[in-house]
Parts: sequence; C-alpha cells; structure tokens
Amino acid sequence: MADFPADARYASHDAYSSAGNTRASFGTLVTWVGAVLSIALIAGVGAWGYKMVMRDVSGVPVVRAMQGETRRAPDAAGGAEAPFQGLAVNHIAASKAAQPSADTVRLAPAPLGLGAADPAPEQIAAPAPLSLPEEGAEAASAQAEASDEPELQPAPLNLQDVDRIEELASALAKEALPLQPVEPLTVTPPATTPEKTAATGPREGVLRAVRPRMRPDTLLATAAARQLAGPVSSETRTLDVAPEAVPAGTRLAQLGAFASRDIAESEWDRFVGRFGIYLEDKQRVIQRAESGGRIFYRLRVLGFQDISDSRRFCAALVAEGADCIPVSAK
Repeated sequence: MADFPADARYASHDAYSSAGNTRASFGTLVTWVGAVLSIALIAGVGAWGYKMVMRDVSGVPVVRAMQGETRRAPDAAGGAEAPFQGLAVNHIAASKAAQPSADTVRLAPAPLGLGAADPAPEQIAAPAPLSLPEEGAEAASAQAEASDEPELQPAPLNLQDVDRIEELASALAKEALPLQPVEPLTVTPPATTPEKTAATGPREGVLRAVRPRMRPDTLLATAAARQLAGPVSSETRTLDVAPEAVPAGTRLAQLGAFASRDIAESEWDRFVGRFGIYLEDKQRVIQRAESGGRIFYRLRVLGFQDISDSRRFCAALVAEGADCIPVSAK
C-alpha cells in the first residue's frame, strides 16, 4: 500500500467546511435582523395610520396664551417729520405724476405803513417832565416820604398848608388868559376833477386772484395768424352747416352725442360760453345718426385746416376737462 506525505495540498476538507458554516450563519443572522426591522417598520406605519384615521378632527385645539403685551404703542406715534414733507416733489415720487396746479392764488396783504398825515418816529418828542413850584415840590417829596412810613392815625389838618394852596391857585389863575368864544372854522373843499378823484380813491388789496389758464403755443400762433388775416364777416359764414354739405374726409371735432337736437344746441351754447376763444371762427354741424334702434345727434365742429389743427383743438379742450374727439367726415 502506498503512503501519501502529510502535505497541505493533500489536507482534508474539514477546514473548508467550517468556513462555509460561518458564512452561512452570518447570512442567516442578517436575514433575521432585516425581517425584524421590516416587521417593526410595517407595524409602526400601521399604528400611525390607525391613529390618523381614528383621530377626532372635531376636537378643540388647545392654544397656549402668549405672554406679554399684545400691542405696544410706539415711542414716537407721529413719526419723524422730514424737512421736505408736504412738498410737490413727494407727490411726484408717490403717484408718478405732477400735482395739479392750484385753482386760486391768494396774495399776502401788503404791510401796513404810515400815511401822509402820520408823523415820523423821529418827529415824535418825548413828553416833558412835569415841573412843580418849590413849595409844591417840597410838599410832594414830604408826602412821598410819609407814604413809605406806616400811618397809624391821620395827621391833623394844618391851616397854613391850606392857605399856601389857595395862594398857589390864585397865582396860577392870574397868569391864565381869560376864555374867549371860539369862532366856527369854515373849510372850503378843493376843487377836484372826476379823473383825479377816481385815481386817488381808496384802493383795496387783491384778496383773490384767479390763475389764468395756459394755452398751447400752437394755438397762440394760430390765433395770431387769424387776427392778421382779418375777421370773417357774418354774411359769408353761417353757424350751422348741414352734414350733407360737408365733403368726405373733412377734418371735424366731435364734442358729444345727445338724445335730441335741442340738447345738442344747448350744449353748443355751453361750450361757446366756456371756450369762446376756441370756437369764435368755427361752425357747428349737428348730424343725425342711428345705432341699435336708437336715434341720437352728434355735435361736431367744422373749420380745421388739417388733422393736426383738429388734434390741437381737442387737446386744448381735454386739458380743460371737456370731451373732444378728432374725427373725419364720411
């Protein structure tokens, strides 16, 4: 029988079998741990879902009250006032538009001065001090000294003082002039012309001055050119123009649409009273129209040279708060 040497190459398989058993036991442990964690996770999710479903949503929630003051007034309630507060520049920054101009302008009254009959301050002299005779001065000084001391009982009447006062009064009466009857003074008023009287009459300060409305430069130039051209006689131009007589394409300006012709004519009179300077060389066109079964009358203005002229006219009226649309005759 042959003998085999004891070499590692010819060793038994026991070592390999023990290593395989160790790996198998570790895998089994990991599997069981994962299974336990999965079951715990499923149980936790199930419990949480059960609590969410069975929760009473109609219950009153409990809110803990806040500690301290609910509201606290600021130290400076009015805030800090800027030196430029209330100016028009702030209105531009707030509303992205300029503040409208004031309707009226009030001027401050003129300062009060001296009139022609009032004397100058340099001419007013200080009042002269009152001079008394020596006896009167001595009596006044004695009375002033006596007034400083408390008087317990009235002093007896001295007859010599009474005699001195009577002598002083008689001396003053001798030097005075006797009274004479005063003759009435007749004053003759100077002759003045009506023009001088009107010029020198009392003047009152301007208490309320209306700001004049601004006109576009283009309208000023157009009005000046028309004044140089001369006024148009009333014989060659009439106020009303029939809509059929207006050629197609003529530039017009529509002031509105009204329910009747009488209302349109009254509105024209109102526009003339308000914008007479713009309508002095224009003509009136009242056109009857119908839309949706309703009849109305369009009030239009005729007398423009081109589309730019009608647009300038409407821009001037819209700036004053009136309705105006440049249109073309059809």
